[in-house]
Amino acid sequence: MEKHTIISTDGSWVNAIENEPNEAWVQPREGEAYVWGASDSDGPAGVVAKTFKVHSKKIKKAKLFLAVDNYAIVLINGVPVIIDPPQDTVAFYNPGRTFHIEPFLQKGENNIVIAGFNSPSDANRSVCNPAGILARIEIKYEH
Repeated sequence: MEKHTIISTDGSWVNAIENEPNEAWVQPREGEAYVWGASDSDGPAGVVAKTFKVHSKKIKKAKLFLAVDNYAIVLINGVPVIIDPPQDTVAFYNPGRTFHIEPFLQKGENNIVIAGFNSPSDANRSVCNPAGILARIEIKYEH
């Protein structure tokens, strides 16, 4: 049996408030949710964070799936992994994207911080202009 860890966005993340996904977005799997920053739940930007454990240095594969309306900056252990340019292209955020993150992880405690931005940059999140962050980290370990 292969050991693996999955960490997905939900209301347990620091400063996260769950929000309903737009029907055009990638739909969340069971147990995960789109989130936005609880400190300004209708604001034009949302920041969420999570601390998680990596159980071994022997990582076979680690990937981050990210779907965000409209764009994001992602840090893992303080290192920039993704810095999206400001944009509002439906094809950019609807399908989601996958990134290999093995080099950013360490054995023991790790953290991820995601800042999501709505477009235009001064537009609050609303029914007419939705915004959300869906992230899933999957780590598979060698035997």
